[in-house]
Amino acid sequence: MMEEIRKDIDKIIVSTEDITKKVGEISQKLIADYKEKDVTIVAILNGSLVFLSDLIRQMPFSMRLDTIGADTYGSQTFPRAETRLLNSLKLDIQDRDVLIIDDIIDTGKTLKKVIEDVNRYKPRSLKTCVLLNRSRRRQVELEPDYCGFQIGDEFVVGYGLDFNNRYRNLPYIATLKAECYSKR
Repeated sequence: MMEEIRKDIDKIIVSTEDITKKVGEISQKLIADYKEKDVTIVAILNGSLVFLSDLIRQMPFSMRLDTIGADTYGSQTFPRAETRLLNSLKLDIQDRDVLIIDDIIDTGKTLKKVIEDVNRYKPRSLKTCVLLNRSRRRQVELEPDYCGFQIGDEFVVGYGLDFNNRYRNLPYIATLKAECYSKR
């Protein structure tokens, strides 16, 4: 099955080894910043799940976890004009330290919308952590507090990122061959 989807890959942008190293570096920063705090992690579904799971397994302290669903791309390669939040928080985060985890910040609209939603619950502090930063497409003034890699304008898949809800299970981040966009 993995060979079937690998044939769709044009080129690897970030290798499995580089991801592993970077997740370790980010986790060390988070450990230093949150080891004495009662942190609640809020993951943006579905793209952040792989990054989230690798990241939190390296954090040697108790934390709470919640998720927010957001739909920005649908089956497209460019973000929609508006991000839709599909659900909201289940945990009480008032007066707590909150860290939002996402796979990628592109235009910034998704992360901004989630930040606005989370702030309604009055957290003590709020920071953001993303694996990928595509700053050239930014449409709102927003930079993540923690970031893995800067990437260019290519549409990428793998390590949780998808095209039409496929390719999330690739262990690296890659671009697809052009014909993949027309056959789905």
